[in-house]
Amino acid sequence: MENKTIIKEVNEEADEFMKALSERDKQEQALRYNQGKLQWALVDFDSLEGLVRVLEYGAAKYAPDNWKKGMPVTQVSESLMRHLFAFLRGEDVDPESGCRHISHVMCNTMFLEYIMREKPHYDNRKTKARD
Repeated sequence: MENKTIIKEVNEEADEFMKALSERDKQEQALRYNQGKLQWALVDFDSLEGLVRVLEYGAAKYAPDNWKKGMPVTQVSESLMRHLFAFLRGEDVDPESGCRHISHVMCNTMFLEYIMREKPHYDNRKTKARD
């Protein structure tokens, strides 16, 4: 919650500051060309804390960054689905890790994004193009 509150306060203060600037001051303001760049202020950083806790659990269980070695996409997808279905059944916390199931879903989704981008040779999905 703290990061979300801080970001909201910073954004509100920035808005007030910009409103207070005269037209002349706005013309003298330093230029920033941010169009088309990632807008990190849109991210709810508090939601990422659970993902980090899952990563910490995995680092202790396996090794730090073990997942970056890659693994078959279907294995990651199956883990994602197990956690998602546990969540949908009403179970919030994974009994093994003590982390929230939805945080495991986020983590597995991140793994899939990484594998598909950095280790595409682990893509073992059954698709029409591969059948």
